[in-house]
Amino acid sequence: MRCGSRPRGFVLVLVLAMLVILSALAATIALTADRVRREESQRQAELQAAIAMASTRATVLYLLTTQRMTFGGLTVDDRVVRSLDERAAQRQGEDPTSLMPVGNEIRLDGTAYDAGAARFSLQDDRGLLSVNWASPLVLQGLLDQRPVEGGPALGTLVNLLLDYQDRDNLYRLGSAEAAGYRERGLPPPTNRALVTPMELRAVIGWERVLSAWDDVELLDVTSVSRNPAINVNTATVPVLDALPGVDAAMAQRLVDARQLQPFISQAALAPFLGAAAAGEDGLSLYPSASGTLRLWAPDGGSVQVMHWTLTPYDDGGRPWREDYEFTIARADDLDARPARAPQAAVLGRAGPPAR
Repeated sequence: MRCGSRPRGFVLVLVLAMLVILSALAATIALTADRVRREESQRQAELQAAIAMASTRATVLYLLTTQRMTFGGLTVDDRVVRSLDERAAQRQGEDPTSLMPVGNEIRLDGTAYDAGAARFSLQDDRGLLSVNWASPLVLQGLLDQRPVEGGPALGTLVNLLLDYQDRDNLYRLGSAEAAGYRERGLPPPTNRALVTPMELRAVIGWERVLSAWDDVELLDVTSVSRNPAINVNTATVPVLDALPGVDAAMAQRLVDARQLQPFISQAALAPFLGAAAAGEDGLSLYPSASGTLRLWAPDGGSVQVMHWTLTPYDDGGRPWREDYEFTIARADDLDARPARAPQAAVLGRAGPPAR
């Protein structure tokens, strides 16, 4: 009896051990399968987001190259509103191009738009400060918004930027050339105008004063366009605040006012900018032929940034060119910002008529 019970007990233990092993194996397989399903689902979501952003990008570029712009932004159809002067010109047999806003434009001031599976925004270069062309007073106004203790003076910063861009090896006061960059273990100056706003961080001295600005914020206020004029219909609050004689409160009131109706005359700026509106040479009401397009998925991921320039008069070239493209981290408040539905059927969504 005792001898017979040992084999049965051993077999029972062996069976139980095998059941435990099989259970653990089954659990491992289930976990692995679940992880694979989740990873595949994530890959499919990322692929769909990439397709949606590529489609939205192509559509926006199509609109940029085929539609006209007004004081209000990029038109999406053939609707036209004419001023009294334009109507008078029409009666005399002329066919003037109208700049009057029609009310359903895609804004070029960084407003977010919901195109369904993707979101996008357009920013006119004239709504930003051109670091290659802005006046020292305007640059000082921008840096004063976030002063950095111990940073170089504005005159030194300007000299450092100019020596980074010019092709000679002559030193301006307090500046640096290739030898100074090598001593700090930095890439030498490119000896050309900045290609992207991010390149400003590569200039000695500027990397310090810009430490108070993250990449998203820097792109929200600067450009490298060859246009020093500021478009009051597309400029951000920090850009307007950087103008001489303008403070943050004045800038915010102007931005709030243009949400209701874009400015169509310089005279209309006086109640908002006061004496600063007198400097008409530095202010504009109409967008430039270049800007940035940002694309992102509504449920996460990085933001694609592409800079475009319209080139309809280039011989044998495309009607537009891409100047640069990169990705940036998603801003913490990006999803909290309201996104409008563009009133363009080609973007797959059409919001209610603008007011």
